[in-house]
Amino acid sequence: MTTCHLKANDSLQEGKHPVPRKHSIDLAGIVSHVTLIEFDNQLRADEVLQPKLRSLNNVTIITSAMTTEVLGDGSKVNGLIYKDRNTDENISVEPEGVFVQIGLIPNTEFLKKTLELTPRGEIVVDSRGETPIPGIFAAGEVATAPYKQIIIAMGSGANASLGAFDYLIRNSFEGDTAETA
Repeated sequence: MTTCHLKANDSLQEGKHPVPRKHSIDLAGIVSHVTLIEFDNQLRADEVLQPKLRSLNNVTIITSAMTTEVLGDGSKVNGLIYKDRNTDENISVEPEGVFVQIGLIPNTEFLKKTLELTPRGEIVVDSRGETPIPGIFAAGEVATAPYKQIIIAMGSGANASLGAFDYLIRNSFEGDTAETA
């Protein structure tokens, strides 16, 4: 988890995999301080990201920590409590922002015998979001895309829905009872 104060404040980032590390580096350039909370006892970031992250004076890395509570007043975040997994001590921090990152491994294991998947488990799709099996579409973070962001996933969903709509209007199905106007 990453905590940060926005503008002149701090931020906190939490999550698994390299994404929170990259975002922590990005955030460090625009907020006064970033705290990266890692559940594991060591950072699980790409080797190329770790030296950069550790070189930033406004980034604190906390390992072996488990977030237990995000505090707020109903309109904004005003604190976070995490448990130090080595000492069992509960520690409170007061960030003004919290960014939760859960990783990049898609939950597609159940599809491995049905659809073509990349080695990372992403569903292979074309530019319309269609898989190699006609009429089956995928979108968002489970589909092949170079970047994993909510706005990109939303655009991917819109793209795949238009692709599916186009597929449906171009393919007639036996028993189709739709009336033409």
